[in-house]
Amino acid sequence: MFANMPTTVDGAKLQLTQEQEAKFRVVYRKTQDEQGAYFADLWNPEIDYTDEFIIVPLRSVYDGVTDPLAIGTKFANVEGSTDDPKHGEKSWIQLLLKYLPAGDVDSCCAEHNKIYVGDSQDESDDKTKKFSCGGTLVGGHVILQATNSSTVDEGSNVHLLPICNSHNTFRYSGRTGAGYYMKLARQMKAVKLKSYFQLSALVEE
Repeated sequence: MFANMPTTVDGAKLQLTQEQEAKFRVVYRKTQDEQGAYFADLWNPEIDYTDEFIIVPLRSVYDGVTDPLAIGTKFANVEGSTDDPKHGEKSWIQLLLKYLPAGDVDSCCAEHNKIYVGDSQDESDDKTKKFSCGGTLVGGHVILQATNSSTVDEGSNVHLLPICNSHNTFRYSGRTGAGYYMKLARQMKAVKLKSYFQLSALVEE
């Protein structure tokens, strides 16, 4: 379901073309009690979403950028995203380029050819040692300061960082992008998106 909400303070400041307004949407999954919705994915126009999902404009959930993050900051993928090819994520690099320095967005920000076993103290195993960077650069949706992939908690933020497709979709545990974490290879900021909203805020299109 496509829906509208009031823009956030930072969302109102976004300078988007009409094409970008239509393209940059975010998908949320309804809670079981249908009182709220949690971040699920970046919108992919090729997917036919069921009624359990809400699709809202970026302006409604954009929450600015973080302070600079230190080299070595840990982060992990958001779980629950579609296993289908991330058609829309490459285009989100355009958004990152608008609000982050170009030098921070021209290559994968994660440590090269490295991932770490989820919930470990920087441990590696046979699977992680075989990992290598590769594929298209995408706007990956991640959780900062996390040592394993997970869903997101109410009141927190989802963050967008430029990572390669391999860091985004490696099947360490058999599920896309799950079971491991990464570290920043350079100091940089990240774009913030709200992780949760009340359905009472929605106005259907």
